[in-house]
Amino acid sequence: LLCLLGILTAPLLVRFLAPGFDQTATDLAVKLTRLLFPYLFLIGLSSTLISILNSHDFFFVPGLSSAFLNLAMIMCLGIYVLIDPRSTIELQITVWSAGVILGGILQTIVNFPLLKKIGYKIRLRFTLKGEALRAVWTRFLPGVIGIAIRQINLAVDLILASLLATGSIAALSYGNRLMQLPLGIFGVSAGVAVLPLFSRFISENNWNELSEKLRFSIISLSLIMLPITAFLVAAGRDIIRLIFLRGAFDLNSLDMTYSALLFYSLGLIFFGLTRLLIPLFYAFGNTSTPVKISAFIVALNIMLNIILMKYMAHAGLALATSLSSMIHYFYLRWKLKRKIPALVFPETFSDLLKISFLAIMILALATFLNFLIPSANIMIVFLKLIIMFLISSLIMLAGVRVLRISYGDMILQRLWKRNLQK
Repeated sequence: LLCLLGILTAPLLVRFLAPGFDQTATDLAVKLTRLLFPYLFLIGLSSTLISILNSHDFFFVPGLSSAFLNLAMIMCLGIYVLIDPRSTIELQITVWSAGVILGGILQTIVNFPLLKKIGYKIRLRFTLKGEALRAVWTRFLPGVIGIAIRQINLAVDLILASLLATGSIAALSYGNRLMQLPLGIFGVSAGVAVLPLFSRFISENNWNELSEKLRFSIISLSLIMLPITAFLVAAGRDIIRLIFLRGAFDLNSLDMTYSALLFYSLGLIFFGLTRLLIPLFYAFGNTSTPVKISAFIVALNIMLNIILMKYMAHAGLALATSLSSMIHYFYLRWKLKRKIPALVFPETFSDLLKISFLAIMILALATFLNFLIPSANIMIVFLKLIIMFLISSLIMLAGVRVLRISYGDMILQRLWKRNLQK
């Protein structure tokens, strides 16, 4: 029903979300909106299947399902351009959008074999009855609003970006897409994986175990996200050059996209930590507090957007989102201490300081490599990125042991070994 409503009201949605578009851009946006809206149903179905698999401790394959979306988009557009290299940009965008629908289908059906393995049968059934369904709808809206703050902020960014220079929306979208990769793999997965544990510890009043699990999760996310942030800051321009620099995507587009990625990546750790804290409210049966906090953060983000876009254009919108995410995390943490007095936040300062030092080392060495090896062509860029990645990995592996970061030797095993076995 929601997909049908979106298709019918597409012109109104486009005018609301992109008030700065001219008539040609508006007509194309309406066409693409109607084409893409069925993906909403597909991603909803895929997310439901992934949640079922996560409840049975399957994380790796469901976590990779989103890769089929990118694969389908790239294949559809790549094959079409090879067949008709002189096609218009409008046709290429339309084919790319068709690839999104194909990707939605693929990332849904890839979960079917695992569901069958654990005993589920796929069959169509439409009903509005049942206590479980009513309970889901009762908690649905608060849960969605509480967890979707980053998407709401991104929508606000794109609305305001439509009022800026041409290419601002594309730059924000590309920058956000690159930032989404590590966040989707680690940040979102962490939030999903810890919810059952948090719920069990709270129901058993096992506050010591809860505090210890929270400490492990914070250090794990930081050990992954902070080095990735450093890597994106130092190597982001070359990553964008390797992936996008061709055709209509020129050096100006590269600069605009990198500035968006740069400021989005500064909030990467807070995006992940926020996803970690929100399930604590849900585990405690409190769905209203995250909603109230999210409403405040949306208002704050809009205010920061309006201020920063005057001085930094689209980069200011990305920075405002990261600043809002940082405030969101500390606000959630403060509220948790008030709402759940029995919860003691674990001491992580010394470990975070050590991880930050390793991230700074990665940033310094990767920046030095940028000056040492100019990006003369794609092959050099590719090799330079490999060298940066290897050096960054060595710094982390050695640093974890030398600095004796808590859980350092077991983090990758706890996060990956079990998933690979699945």
